[in-house]
This record gives sequence, structure tokens and C-alpha cells, in this order.
Amino acid sequence: MTTIKITQIEWDTDGESVDLPKSVTITVEDWATGTDEAQIEDWVSDYLSDEYGYCHHGFDFEVC
Repeated sequence: MTTIKITQIEWDTDGESVDLPKSVTITVEDWATGTDEAQIEDWVSDYLSDEYGYCHHGFDFEVC
């Protein structure tokens, strides 16, 4: 298993007042050999939108 720390999430809420996390730590299946940072970033982006129902303007992440 691999842990990903997602921080500094900038949610796109169109001005709505919602309670969304600024950081999240998730555990995922091990990444396949050769998975690059751009692929992981795309996956994390989709995860955030799918999980929380809002788009975002960006985030930082660290694979632990």
C-alpha cells in the first residue's frame, strides 16, 4: 500500500460556504512501476473531485 498526503487543496466552490478539508491523507494500492508524477497528480485530482463533489484549483501532494 502507498500513502499519499494531499495538502493545500484550493477548492472551487463558486463562493458557496462549504466545509471541505484543506488536507487529506489517503492509502492506495501500490503504484505500478513506471508511474510518473503527472499520472499520480491526475489520479489525485480525479479522486478529490469524485470523493468530495467539488472541483479544485490545485493542491500539493507527497507520496510516502
